Amino acid sequence: MALFDAYVIVDWSAGNSRRTGKQDCIWIAHGPGAADYPTTVSPPSRTEAEHIIRSQLQNILGSNTGRMLLCADFGYGYPAGFASLLQQPVSDGLPPWRIVWQYLTKQIKDDLGTKMGQKPTNCSNRFEVANAINAAVSSPASRGPFWGLFKSAAQACVPQKRPPQPFACHTGTIASLRITDKRAKSDTPFRLFGTGSVGSQVLTGIPRLKRIRFDPQFARCSAVWPFETGWAPETGSWLEPAVRVLHAEIYPSVRTPLTDTIKDRGQVRAIWHWARDLDAKDLLIREFAIPPGITVGSEEDTVIRSEEGWILGCPS
Repeated sequence: MALFDAYVIVDWSAGNSRRTGKQDCIWIAHGPGAADYPTTVSPPSRTEAEHIIRSQLQNILGSNTGRMLLCADFGYGYPAGFASLLQQPVSDGLPPWRIVWQYLTKQIKDDLGTKMGQKPTNCSNRFEVANAINAAVSSPASRGPFWGLFKSAAQACVPQKRPPQPFACHTGTIASLRITDKRAKSDTPFRLFGTGSVGSQVLTGIPRLKRIRFDPQFARCSAVWPFETGWAPETGSWLEPAVRVLHAEIYPSVRTPLTDTIKDRGQVRAIWHWARDLDAKDLLIREFAIPPGITVGSEEDTVIRSEEGWILGCPS
C-alpha cells in the first residue's frame, strides 16, 4: 500500500526580486497520486510559494484521510558543528537541527521594503545574516564559513573566494559538505552565490519550512525525515497514523529531468513522477531507509539524524 496520497515537490529560489515562469525561479509540482501528471506552478515570490504549499496541506488535512509527501530542494541542515557556532540565548535542549532552524527563522527577514497593499518584494537580508555569523565565529585573517557574494566586498566579513577547507573557527573546524552532499555531489551550503550554489536557498528556505512545520494547524500531524522519524524499514509499516505530512529534502539533480523547455520545471515534474511511481509499487519506503554504508548507532548515523539530515533518493 502506498505511503502517500499526494506529493508536493518544490524547486526553491533565493532570488532578491519577483520572478516567475523562467529558469532559476521557484517551481512547484503538486498533485494526488491518482493523477496522470502534476500541476506545475511558478509563484513569483517565496511568500506566494508558501501560500500555495499551505493550501495543498490544508486540502489533504481537510479530507481527514490521506498523507502528503512535501519535498524542497534546499539543505535541511548544515555540516556537523555548525549549530554550535550560533549564538542562541536559550536552546532548551533542542537538537542541533532545531537550533539552526530557530536561529535562521529569527534572523532572516524576507520581503524587505514591501509596502502595505503591494505584492511581496521577495528581497531578503540573507547576505547580512551570513556576514553576522562570519563576524562572530571567524578571525579577520580567515573569514568564513560563508563565502561568495552577488557584489564583491558588499559584506566585510564574507569573502568572495572559498576560505581554506575544512574551515577553522574558534571552536574547531567545520567541513564544507554534509555526508549526503558528498554522495549527491551537491555544492556546499556555505557558498552564497554563483552557478550551482545552494547556500542562499538554505538560508531563505529553512525559515519558511520551520514556520510551516511548526504552525499550530500542522504541527501535530507533521514530521521531518530523518530528524523526527528515524529510518524506515525497507518493508512493512513505518509512519505513525498521526503523521499526515512528511517533510523530506531533495536534490533534483540526482534524477534525470523530464524533457521541458524550462529545466527547473522538468526537474520538479521528474521528482514528482519518481516518488509517485515508486510509491505505487510499494518501493518508495526503501528510500527512507538507512543509507547503505551507514551503520545504525554509529557516529555518522547520529550526526545525520540530529544535525545534517539526508537527501531523499541520494545515490548510494
